[in-house]
Amino acid sequence: MFIKWRYVNQIIKTMKNQLDQIPFPKQLIYHFYIGVIVTLFYIGVSPIVIGWGYPGITVLLIAELIIIPPLAMIHFLAVGRKINQRFSLKNVIQFTDKIPLKSFIIWTVGGIIAVLIIYVSLYPVGLMFRESVFYWLPEWYFNPSFGTDDMNLIAMTFLAGIFIDGIVGPVTEELFFRGYLLPRMSYLKNWAPVVNGTLFGLYHFWQPHNMIAIIGVGIILSYVVWKKRNVYLGIAIHCTINIIGALGGYLAALDGTIIGR
Repeated sequence: MFIKWRYVNQIIKTMKNQLDQIPFPKQLIYHFYIGVIVTLFYIGVSPIVIGWGYPGITVLLIAELIIIPPLAMIHFLAVGRKINQRFSLKNVIQFTDKIPLKSFIIWTVGGIIAVLIIYVSLYPVGLMFRESVFYWLPEWYFNPSFGTDDMNLIAMTFLAGIFIDGIVGPVTEELFFRGYLLPRMSYLKNWAPVVNGTLFGLYHFWQPHNMIAIIGVGIILSYVVWKKRNVYLGIAIHCTINIIGALGGYLAALDGTIIGR
């Protein structure tokens, strides 16, 4: 009786994944520690940058360049060294199964639509929390342009955000949360994408009023990646949504208006 090699490979892959699981207490630490560092940086540096006449969102864009990617890469290399006995990214990022192009496009478009519906529906909840719960936070926590009236400078900041917040940030986050952490919590079974998406939303400490909406978005992203075992779907959806947001901010600033967070 012959067993097809692809089934053997799948069995081996499943066994490796089971041995590669991260206990839930460590999952909590790994989901949150980068967010804590970003938030401390945001709180500490924003008053300085705003004092120089730059919009407050500048600090978050800087964090997406000099904090999130380097910390994620250091984490990946440390895990790779443990797995491969050398500094290597091999087997660190999982959920890279190939899917047909047609399926990729359908799931990406469907995911983008679902995310937009969820975020737009829950955004008013964030406004309510801003006024009733987080009213004590400084204005720059909510107003991305706070610190300057120079609309050209604000527009240029959002233009930079198209690349930084539209590509660098979401690619790193998807690889970390959906490519690295999500596959390693499969012991939660069908609850894994729900928990991963929820923790992803809570990781955004610098947007406490928007956490409900971001949790909804995170669950959708996690579910799509979990369902198709393909992290590139999460990257495509996340990048598209963030690019739309940054582009909207850029066009609004050119028109002399501001889009709040």
